[in-house]
Amino acid sequence: MSGAPLLDIRGCLTEAGLDALAASPPGRGPAEVVAHLGRCGRCQERTLARAAGRPGDAPRTRKEPPPLWRTVLVIAAVLLMVLTAMLMLRKLRP
Repeated sequence: MSGAPLLDIRGCLTEAGLDALAASPPGRGPAEVVAHLGRCGRCQERTLARAAGRPGDAPRTRKEPPPLWRTVLVIAAVLLMVLTAMLMLRKLRP
């Protein structure tokens, strides 16, 4: 390694830390980096973004919620299944 610090003042991974992790074989990253990555969600997101080819500071894209009609359809289907199960149990009762 080049001797650059792997963690910044806040305790998050620096670019050198991310580079050290990327350069190491799977399961053999620097202990300091791996220990930090196990408990820091921000650095986990940065690492995953970097592995996906996005810049680490790029905003996450949010998925749009499903349309209301689809939600209503799923709830109606679940209620229909519950009603069907109750009717079947009623028929099976002696």
